[in-house]
Amino acid sequence: MKQNKQDSPKGGVMVNKKLIIGIGTLILLALVSVLWFCNSSNSPKPIEKKLAKQEIYTDFGLNTFSSEIELKLLKELRICDTTRVGDEFGACSPKFFKFFKLSKDKPMRDGFMLLINGIAFQDPEAKFPIRRLLIFEREGGKLVAVNKFKGNLIETREVKDSPYQDILIRFKLDQYNEKYHVLYTWNKNRYQLKQCEKLVYWDEAQMKFVGGTVLASKMDSVSREVEKILVEENLVF
Repeated sequence: MKQNKQDSPKGGVMVNKKLIIGIGTLILLALVSVLWFCNSSNSPKPIEKKLAKQEIYTDFGLNTFSSEIELKLLKELRICDTTRVGDEFGACSPKFFKFFKLSKDKPMRDGFMLLINGIAFQDPEAKFPIRRLLIFEREGGKLVAVNKFKGNLIETREVKDSPYQDILIRFKLDQYNEKYHVLYTWNKNRYQLKQCEKLVYWDEAQMKFVGGTVLASKMDSVSREVEKILVEENLVF
């Protein structure tokens, strides 16, 4: 009998094809994985939003009320004479009072900062009129003054993950011809001193104010000393 020369194992061919397909699939998956890893590694990181700072300069001569709520709040506080009209001394006028929003999460009626013109309340011990900044929040339906400062609001700074801004207040101490720029941050339902950032004083020899930004190495000690002075001089209460 003659042997069949065409006898060849077809099963072997099928095995080889499956093996090649399997290897190709593995290589393709490996390439896809490498490309995904490279793209994820090189993808730009999300840019954090820069926290806003706003310098504040208040000219009471140009100030106006933005809504009726401000006059209603003054009447509720009984801080001015509602019988006086216009810009008459003691009147509930924007020439004497300026409102700032306290919290992004609360309407003005439930929390605000009130800057008061220095001429609205005479201080016999002061050489010059002193502005006042009062911080109010509504508690149990009533407005409560959580902070009182004899100073001028000069800057607000946005705080990450907080509806309350930091506030920068300039205090003037006439007795020593000194000025302090003090930063306050919201903590435990009121503003608390964070640091004194700038200290200037009158130099008789140069006949001008000198000084400047407090050094980082001196920040803690200077801030503690300034805090004591502000309390002793009744500039915070």
